[in-house]
Amino acid sequence: MNGLQEKSAATGRGSPRLLAVQAVMGVLRDATALELPPAAGALAPRDRAMALEIAAGTVRHLATLDHLLTACMERPLEQKHRFLWAVLRTALYQALYMRVPERAAVYEAVALLKESREANRAGFANAVLRSALRLDQTALLAQIADPVRRLAVSFSFPEWLVRRWWERLGEAATRERLAASNQVAPLTLRTNTLATQPETLRAALGERATPCRLAPEGIWLQEMTGPVEKIPGYGNGWFAVQDQAAQLVSHFLAPQAGERVLDACAAPGGKTTHLAALAGDALTLTAVEQDAERIPRLHQNLHRLRVQQVEVLQGDAGDPALLGERSFDRALLDVPCTGTGVLRRHPEIKWRRSADDVARMARIQARLLTGVAARVVVGGWLVYATCSLEPEENQEQIEAFLQQHPGWCRRPITMAGVPVTPQGDFHSEPGEQGMDGFYAARLQRVA
Repeated sequence: MNGLQEKSAATGRGSPRLLAVQAVMGVLRDATALELPPAAGALAPRDRAMALEIAAGTVRHLATLDHLLTACMERPLEQKHRFLWAVLRTALYQALYMRVPERAAVYEAVALLKESREANRAGFANAVLRSALRLDQTALLAQIADPVRRLAVSFSFPEWLVRRWWERLGEAATRERLAASNQVAPLTLRTNTLATQPETLRAALGERATPCRLAPEGIWLQEMTGPVEKIPGYGNGWFAVQDQAAQLVSHFLAPQAGERVLDACAAPGGKTTHLAALAGDALTLTAVEQDAERIPRLHQNLHRLRVQQVEVLQGDAGDPALLGERSFDRALLDVPCTGTGVLRRHPEIKWRRSADDVARMARIQARLLTGVAARVVVGGWLVYATCSLEPEENQEQIEAFLQQHPGWCRRPITMAGVPVTPQGDFHSEPGEQGMDGFYAARLQRVA
C-alpha cells in the first residue's frame, strides 16, 4: 500500500486536500486531464468544489509556486518525490490564493505527510512552507534578469509560450493574454432547443442564470458548486455544457433542414448536437471521431440531447476510404489543436505542450482540411475551427489551403457583435465577452 492509499484507508472517503494532491500528481506524472479521483464522488458538494479549486489552482499557478518553494530549499527537491511536491504545491496555493489561514494550510500539509511514506519529510515541508510564506515575492521575481522568464514565472506559464507571444504581440498584449488565461472561466450552458427554449431553462435555473451576449442559446450560470448532472434540466436533455465561442461555430455553418452535413471531429458531441438542433433534427448528419474511447460519450450525449438522425463513424476524417462515396452540403472541421485558447478551463494543457506541438498540429490540421474539403459539393460550405491562439493553426492554415485550392474562397463572418479579423474570420481572445480563445473561418466551394 502506498502513501496515498494509506491516507485514503485512514480517512475512508479521502479528504478534499488529499484528493487535490492526487489530481495534481495525475496531471504532472501521467500527463492526464485535470480531474478528481473517483473517490471525490462521495464528497459533499462543498468539499468536492474545494478539492477541485485546490487542484486546478495549483496547476494554474504551478511555475510561481515552484519558484517560491525552491527558493526556500538548500538544494532542489528531486522530482521523484511526487507526493511531497504535490503536498507542498497545494498547501502553498491554499495559503497564497485561497482564504485559508497560513497556519491551517501548513498544518494540513504536515498531517498528510505524517500519514504517508513521506512521514520523515514532515519537518522539511513545515520549514519550507513557513519560509515560502515569509518571502517578498516582488523582490524575488525582480531578481530574474530575463524579462520573458520573469513574466513566465509571474503568470505561471511555460517560457517557450510566453516568448512566442511576446515576440508576436509585444509585452503589453502578452500580459493581457496571460492574465485573462489565468482567470477561472464561467460555467456556460447551451440550451438544447430540441427539448426546451432558453427562457424556459433560465426560469428553471433561477437568478443564477444570465443570457450570453452573443450566442442566442447560451446561458451563464453563476455559483455552481455541485456536479453538472445536478443542474435542473440535465436529465431531460435541456442543455449541454459548451462555451459561447464554441456555440457560435455551429451558427457560422448554419445547417438547413434536409441537407447532408459532416461533423468531422465530433466527440464529445457538443457541436454535433448543436448542428442537429439548429436544423430541427432534420439533417442527414454524419459524425466522425478517430478516438474509439470517446465514441461512447458521443453516443450518450446524442441520446440525452434527443438527437436521432446521426450516423457515427470511427476513424480518420482525412482518410479517403472512411467515407466511401459520401458527399456533403456542409462540413464542420473542429480540428485537434494545441488548445492555447482554453487554458483558463484546462490549465494542465500548458504543461503538456511543447514548442514542437504547434508545427505538429498544423501538419495534422492541413491533412484533415484537405481531406474533408474534398467531400464538400460545389456550392457547399465548410467551417474550420480551433481553440488555439497560434497563427500557424489558424490564419496561416487557411491562407495556405486557399492558395493550394483555387476552387475555394473565404466568406467573411458577419454575425452581429462577433469579433472578426480583417479577413472576416472569427477570432476571440480568452475572456473576450466571456468567451474562450477561439478561431473559425467560413469557406465555400465555388468550383
